Amino acid sequence: MTTIILTSTVNIHDNIEWVFQREPNSRIQSYLSSILRWLNETDFYIILVENSGYEFNELMNEKLKFKDRFEVIVFDEAKLEEARYLKNTGSKGRHEIFAINYVFNNNQKIHLSNFIIKVTARFYIPEFQDFLKNYDLNNYDCLVQNDRNRCEVVGSHYTNFANIFHVYINDDHIENVWKERTSQFNNILVCNVFQIDKTQRGGQEMYTTI
Repeated sequence: MTTIILTSTVNIHDNIEWVFQREPNSRIQSYLSSILRWLNETDFYIILVENSGYEFNELMNEKLKFKDRFEVIVFDEAKLEEARYLKNTGSKGRHEIFAINYVFNNNQKIHLSNFIIKVTARFYIPEFQDFLKNYDLNNYDCLVQNDRNRCEVVGSHYTNFANIFHVYINDDHIENVWKERTSQFNNILVCNVFQIDKTQRGGQEMYTTI
């Protein structure tokens, strides 16, 4: 089973800077547009994780319709003792990698996966499933974006999760962390450049490829 973890933050944490789209409602709409397409246009196992306490009640029908392959995991890192260290950092990547590990440590289904792929939740990649069908992911240690200096998509074989998604990082730029960690492996699946709908980044730029 291939699991997609969609990472989201509706309510930006006070210590996070350099985020262009800060208004919660606009962030929600960006996320919903993407999430609905992941559900309706692919058959991946999808786990949506939200780290600022937003419940995504808009997806109640989808939780029922896709109950065999869709979960929503919500927590508020501001209320977690183990996340207290995040209050001292403005790095978006540190918050995201904590959320990924929160899923791994608090979800049973993910441990049935042979491959785990993190995708920033605002991005939907229409070609992604067809691309992956060309490969046996059991033959790969990890998956990276075509542009290694970006951080929207990164994947790991289940057996390498602790190496690639280790919660403690030594660089506020998560792009550098993904690059360093995935470069330690030999069997790396490098993605194509995928065309996507024009999508607002957390920063100011809009993307049409990923």
